[in-house]
Amino acid sequence: MADHYVDQLSDWAKITTRPLFGAVALYRNGHVFAMVWHGALYFKVDDDSRGKYELAKSHPLGYVSRGVDQALKSYWEVPAEVLEDGDKLCAWADCAYQAAKSGKT
Repeated sequence: MADHYVDQLSDWAKITTRPLFGAVALYRNGHVFAMVWHGALYFKVDDDSRGKYELAKSHPLGYVSRGVDQALKSYWEVPAEVLEDGDKLCAWADCAYQAAKSGKT
């Protein structure tokens, strides 16, 4: 599934992938800006970008560890309407990349 997202973003940037904690991390220039978890795409967020994910009724990447629900709050699921619009997807990816470069969450 990660290959599908890499293809969708191929006009925006050269992206590489690597397994990371059971997910697949998407990298641009050495920065992890996205994760694919159970087929869904999650972008890196920071204080500036988190609000648009909240407005879209998105949620952080969730998982279970030792029987306890956890959330990786710096990665939020990309809304379906963004996935369906190539220009919007690239714009959101760029915001995620900027958040990854800045190191702020």
